Amino acid sequence: MEDNILQQIDLYLKTLYPINRSITGKGNEKTLKILQEICPLKIKSISSGTSVFDWTIPPEWNVKKALITDLDGNVIVDFKNLNIHLVNYSTPIDKIMSFDELDKHLFYLKEKPEAIPYRTSYYKRNWGFCLSYNQYKKIDKSKKYHVCINSTLDDDGKMVYGELYKKGKSKKEIIISSYICHPSLANDNLSGLLLSCFLFKTLSQIDTYYSYRLLLVPETIGPIAWLHQNSTKNIKGGLVISCVAGPGPLGYKKTYLGDHKIDKAIKYALNKEEYIEYKFEPIGSDERQYSSPAFRIPIGTITKSKYYEYDEYHTSLDNLEFISSVNLLKSLTIYIDTIFYLEKNQKYKRKFNQCEFMLSKLDKIYPDTGGTISQPSLIKDHTSHTYTPKSNGNILDCIAWLSFGCDGKNSLFDIQEMSGLSIDDLIYSLELLQENKLIL
Repeated sequence: MEDNILQQIDLYLKTLYPINRSITGKGNEKTLKILQEICPLKIKSISSGTSVFDWTIPPEWNVKKALITDLDGNVIVDFKNLNIHLVNYSTPIDKIMSFDELDKHLFYLKEKPEAIPYRTSYYKRNWGFCLSYNQYKKIDKSKKYHVCINSTLDDDGKMVYGELYKKGKSKKEIIISSYICHPSLANDNLSGLLLSCFLFKTLSQIDTYYSYRLLLVPETIGPIAWLHQNSTKNIKGGLVISCVAGPGPLGYKKTYLGDHKIDKAIKYALNKEEYIEYKFEPIGSDERQYSSPAFRIPIGTITKSKYYEYDEYHTSLDNLEFISSVNLLKSLTIYIDTIFYLEKNQKYKRKFNQCEFMLSKLDKIYPDTGGTISQPSLIKDHTSHTYTPKSNGNILDCIAWLSFGCDGKNSLFDIQEMSGLSIDDLIYSLELLQENKLIL
């Protein structure tokens, strides 16, 4: 099973990596159509020129070709070889110019001479090319150059995004959001797009308490537009999925509240992992839009090689060799566990509230002989729906705390914090009581 999903991840990474993506354009729609193979996304659009709060949906940008050649026809830089060679949203140009004129539009990194930087100019009309510093040093400064960018900026175009809704038992909603606007950058954020779709595929196969909404949107302008056009009254929290397949450490960026149930679920999911905890800041990805004053949606993020934290970030070195399907699957597992804990965190009620349960009349829960200080669990095997918590042998303690705390007011997370017991042991014990119809 694991080998099969790793093969799928590898295939989609290779298929999607070369596609030119931006905040608009045909590459985004092509990407979304491919991702529909994983989960049945609805592809939606907003027309260019539409006002969304303080912003306006920009013209649709598409590129047919973009290259620099010398007058002998030798190619210096070509967009078709790697799409981040072209500054994203470059305006069209077809002109012969001197090196001095061209130089004003070239971007490189002296400190990373092998790397090609990723640059954008979404809202300021400009054009440019990105190349490695090693490439730049080889350019003959005495020659003239032909610059050709065959791009279009269509005021009658559109911005596309993907959306999918899964109805749960409750109208309370959790959003799962990732951004689609980055071109050939593997960790940031092709990995996030793929993980989001596989996560939603998993969710679609199980019954859930919460309803879930998947949003694959261009960063910044996408969530701004979605928030402008949709109600958020049922949204109780969310996850922004970004940078999840790198070789670096796991990371967890807190919600703006810091102790929301999203925060707690993530911590439970990461409990046995080494990870870096990051405080909330209104920078980074789209959590800053969802958590802005009008909405205040608590958003958490789990990463593997977090944005800003790795040297390859926003360069050509963030490629398919930098990431791995194994790392992406590890992050996916942690996100699935986060959802599992979130789903389990309900306010449970007992069948009756008077005193404790008589456990000895239930099969294989209470030991036949009493009197010892530590009573191990007699239950050896127990399989949950999509997750198998492991017992540490303190089931009676867990049952005692669940009997005390399940009054319809305390959540499972509340009971864990009161008791200090393992969340997995509490879930294990909760399911035993539910099977015996003592907890509703």
